[in-house]
Amino acid sequence: MTDAIATETVDGCVVVTPTGALDVATSPALHTWVHRCLDEGATLLVLDLSEVEFIDSTALRVLVSVHKRLRDTESGGFAVVCPHARIRRIFDLTALDRVFTLTDTVDEAVIALKAP
Repeated sequence: MTDAIATETVDGCVVVTPTGALDVATSPALHTWVHRCLDEGATLLVLDLSEVEFIDSTALRVLVSVHKRLRDTESGGFAVVCPHARIRRIFDLTALDRVFTLTDTVDEAVIALKAP
């Protein structure tokens, strides 16, 4: 179960940081949270998974939905902070490492999203 979801703004990017596990039980809350950020006008979104210990396919679907929504926004961007090898392996196995911008830190994600 996810323990919490925090949000902050770093250099114009909305950073969403869930903690705990992202699975079938917690993915609906994550979906609601990140899509509310987008509804409120966020166009540069960073999902920081540095405090996540587990992620399953339902959470990956949430990430894909965010990517699809921002992909068509001219000034939009999405990056995922994924410093832990066990979590990054999920992205590698599903080939989502070729879809998402994956970084090790929030600062790297912000730089990637702000790059021309």
